[in-house]
Amino acid sequence: MAQAQAPAKSVRLATACTECQRRKQKCSREWPCNHCQARRIAHLCKFAPKKVLKAKPVCNNPRAIDVSSSDDGHSRTESVVSGIATGDDFRMLGYLPDNDDLLPNGAEQYQSAALSPSHGLVSPEVEKAIRTIPPKPYTDILVQYFLSEMNDQYYCLYPPTFSHDYATWWSGKANGQSLTPAFTALLLHVCACAILYLDVETRQQLESDLGENYTSLSEQYHHAAKQLSNTIGPGKGGLTQVQQLFLGAIWYKTEALFVESWHALGSAIHEAQELGMHRSSSKAKVSEFEREMRRRIWCLLYTWDWQISLLLSRPFIINSSYCSFELPNLRLETSNTEANTPSPVTSISLQCQLGQRISKIPGVMSGILSPNQAVAIQQEVTRWTETFPPIFRLANPDTTHDHTHAYIPMQRHQLHALAHMVTFMPLKPCLTIDPSTQNTPTLEKSLQPTAVSCALNLMLSAQQLQSQLLPANGKFHFAPFLIFDTAAYLCSALIHDKHRDLPQREKVLDSISLSLSTLKDVARTAKTGATCYAVLAKIVGNISLSAEEREVIWAQRSPATATSTSTSDDSDDVGRSSSEDNATSEQNNGISLSLPGLDLSGMHRDMHAYANGQGLDGVPSMDLDLDLSDLSQIWDWDNLGLDLDIPGIQ
Repeated sequence: MAQAQAPAKSVRLATACTECQRRKQKCSREWPCNHCQARRIAHLCKFAPKKVLKAKPVCNNPRAIDVSSSDDGHSRTESVVSGIATGDDFRMLGYLPDNDDLLPNGAEQYQSAALSPSHGLVSPEVEKAIRTIPPKPYTDILVQYFLSEMNDQYYCLYPPTFSHDYATWWSGKANGQSLTPAFTALLLHVCACAILYLDVETRQQLESDLGENYTSLSEQYHHAAKQLSNTIGPGKGGLTQVQQLFLGAIWYKTEALFVESWHALGSAIHEAQELGMHRSSSKAKVSEFEREMRRRIWCLLYTWDWQISLLLSRPFIINSSYCSFELPNLRLETSNTEANTPSPVTSISLQCQLGQRISKIPGVMSGILSPNQAVAIQQEVTRWTETFPPIFRLANPDTTHDHTHAYIPMQRHQLHALAHMVTFMPLKPCLTIDPSTQNTPTLEKSLQPTAVSCALNLMLSAQQLQSQLLPANGKFHFAPFLIFDTAAYLCSALIHDKHRDLPQREKVLDSISLSLSTLKDVARTAKTGATCYAVLAKIVGNISLSAEEREVIWAQRSPATATSTSTSDDSDDVGRSSSEDNATSEQNNGISLSLPGLDLSGMHRDMHAYANGQGLDGVPSMDLDLDLSDLSQIWDWDNLGLDLDIPGIQ
């Protein structure tokens, strides 16, 4: 009997990546290598796969069929005759992924996401979408603005590859090549989001040249992208389809359509799951760059899922028990020599880790946060903040790179606000209790002072984040929504404070007053701010206050003071960079911003009349449908006489 041949050992064929070999450079032999990273071409950095030499099996059956050498039709016919199912048969039944990313050829070379390898007829939906995209000079402005101003908030796009694919898309369009629906939809969504954030001068120039209002243009781009996206089958659009679906969720959130945003996020998550992004990527036959991007996008989707679900009191879309989380390596933007300068994705990675931590606490995945969980959640948040790099620390952060990397201070304030938000969430019911009643649980009575302090700390952190975002990113939803949500709970605490013995009552009044001033400023540029300001003003108008307290709460205050004044005795030093925040807020005071159909610049509004629901003379009001999160669990809206008529917004 012949002795069985032992399998050969794996042999790495290349000592350098393909790019370093081509350029005859010394390679660091780690992905991405030093030269590819410096040249921002990590998507081209590839190492030849290891080869395993195997003995060819000896077949003694002369009638055996060589399936690998036969064509698809012949092999499928033979499988039917022989009764043996092939991979194609399983794929047709839905048991195997039907996408090219998991096939062996997917890792050989970088293929632009803009051009389709097939040269079939262009569908009417693609033709319509192409006609909707503005001329190239205006699209260039929107794309550049998105990459420079908006992308750092989420970093759903990797700028070098997107810029490459963007140039390829226009080149392919000019040469009559077949353009992919997924990238065309992605480009439309980039335009739809960017035009909402443009500065006033650039926005007015585009409106004048294109002949339409910027909100109308944004809606056209979004609807064209949505219609085109509906023509792409599950798993057919690859990573680009997931990115453009996520941008659709961002667009809805910018327009204060929170429920629609949650549903759009679900579509992006399901598309990512169709591609297997929720599983380990070790078996996926894709390039290292594709593997890294999959990890980044999945972390981003999971981060949005747990945050928006908690804020809107909705169930988690992703069940973390059935997912394999692989954090990004974060080396695409920074090398080992820049260890103190984190990647723009570091913030998303940290937020993903916080979601994983708190999801393990019983009840959190079902959306139920009670005072009984407050201690466990606070402990997890504390452990999480201890993992921050020096640049994001709660106390005395390293600010040496703030001026050279604009995303760092914004992400620092965002992480701090998130830490306070999660700590405060289980304590919300403690704000509305009456300690004098016998039916009040002892635990909630003891936690009320802590709840007030956490609310004030969260308000301070959210104010700092909002000051950092203005004026360029005034539409960023997270900060104004936190300010409104926290202020509404503090108002609820005042209404339920029958004996006027609420802990730190004076600071609560100051905090609500500052919230009104901040949201009034945000209302000039963002629908979220306009809606939140109007509703909060009505709530405040229903609080029973003394004449002195009413004077304090309606005082005209500058939001810039939030960064230099602590709101509670035990508040920590959360990302303190007051001089920069004050300067940013002062710059906003000199800019005339307006909502469509209403010019608020130079208008002196009677805030007492506004609180009582009296609109401006001659300006009609309309109803806005806003999901107010779990405030309905505390507030009796009918008895308070609150409605959602927003005076002055057309």
